[in-house]
Amino acid sequence: MKRLSVISVFLVITMLFAVVIPASAQLGDNDISSFTVQNVGTATATVTVTFYEEDGTAVTPTELNNSKPNPFTLAVGASFEVYVPGIPDAQLPNGSYSVVISADQQVVAIANLIGQGTINFNGSYSGFSSGATPFYLPSVVYNYYGWYSLISVQNVGTADTDVTVSITCSDGTTGTLSTTGLAPMTSVHYDLNGVNVPSGFSASTRCSGSAQVTSTGEPVVVVDNQRVPASGNTQSFGGFASGSTQVSVPALYTNYYGWNASMNIRKITSGNVSVSVAYSDSGSSSCTLTDASPSCLLYMPTVHPTSGYFGATVTATGGDVVAIVNSANGAQAQTYNGVNPGNGTSAVGIPSVMKSYYGWNTSFTCQNVGSVATSLNISYDSYSANAYNTASLSPGGTLEIFQPAESFLPSSYQGGAIITANAGSSASIACIVNFNNPGLMSTGDWSMSYNAFNR
Repeated sequence: MKRLSVISVFLVITMLFAVVIPASAQLGDNDISSFTVQNVGTATATVTVTFYEEDGTAVTPTELNNSKPNPFTLAVGASFEVYVPGIPDAQLPNGSYSVVISADQQVVAIANLIGQGTINFNGSYSGFSSGATPFYLPSVVYNYYGWYSLISVQNVGTADTDVTVSITCSDGTTGTLSTTGLAPMTSVHYDLNGVNVPSGFSASTRCSGSAQVTSTGEPVVVVDNQRVPASGNTQSFGGFASGSTQVSVPALYTNYYGWNASMNIRKITSGNVSVSVAYSDSGSSSCTLTDASPSCLLYMPTVHPTSGYFGATVTATGGDVVAIVNSANGAQAQTYNGVNPGNGTSAVGIPSVMKSYYGWNTSFTCQNVGSVATSLNISYDSYSANAYNTASLSPGGTLEIFQPAESFLPSSYQGGAIITANAGSSASIACIVNFNNPGLMSTGDWSMSYNAFNR
């Protein structure tokens, strides 16, 4: 079976390219991956998937999984999941590969990582629009209640570069990881579970903090796959190239069907930054970020004890911040990125939703991150005739749509969705997607989250 763990990177040149790289460190006993590509353009897209061996040799299969030809076409709004182990061995021998996805329309993609074994690990995250330096991780963990980070950094530039990961823990402890001469389009992986111990840390260090990732002149992208090796908890997210003075958070939970959420907020500018959080139902929280302690962790059952799901708006005074949301339910864990409302859009593409698809179900939650009220139009791939409008959402308001409750979707459905704000270009929305597989939850982590894409 092919082992492939991936980071997705999207670079817009004359066509859209998605670069996907392998992670050499493992989540489980056997790691596999898939990535789902969606056409969010305005016409049918022709998509080509090319794999790259570790020495840079290109392999372009003529057949993907499910006998899908390569190149293949995608209608507007449609998506296709490339399940790497399903590609015939004659087309793609067993191994570890990087991937480039090219198309003649705008496409987006998410990556799903699966660590298989006696305990299972599952994580998902959205692709990037470009690389940068520095990059920021709002959360890094080391020996923190059994949690460890697996940080992957890819050089998406054109020359060798040196990489430095600078970690600051909430108690002020600092640690550093570094690599010299990272070649273009290759990656380095730092497994903090005893494999790569940051300088400044010891075996007894307990760290819940954040990190800044820098390189010497070349753009990079960064992903953190955090997990608890003993139980399978897994939460994956991509880093940030920039921040903002306001962050929108579509979904937080306090005892919501057993789920609880926390929010990690990291400043990315020097000096003190005051942070206030306004919740969409009621209430607020605050914290102060300093150079010595640049991040804070807000646990919803403590700061917002009212049960239910709700959104939030984070406002920073004195500098820019970035944020992620972690949610957990026993051994299940998932993460998504907070959104700069200035980067919101009137329509979003969701590459993958599911209704009883091999046991997987999804929901997506959308937040009105603009200044005008709007209803939403919900349209699923292959079911555009069943598209419908929701009730109006006030600015800051949130709405959750649970796919198993969509009666017109058949069991075993897997496809994309397009969400459009009916107020037009003056409206702005952001959405996130949650996966789970209830039937498998006793054998590890079977839940994931990712951010939807601007369209």
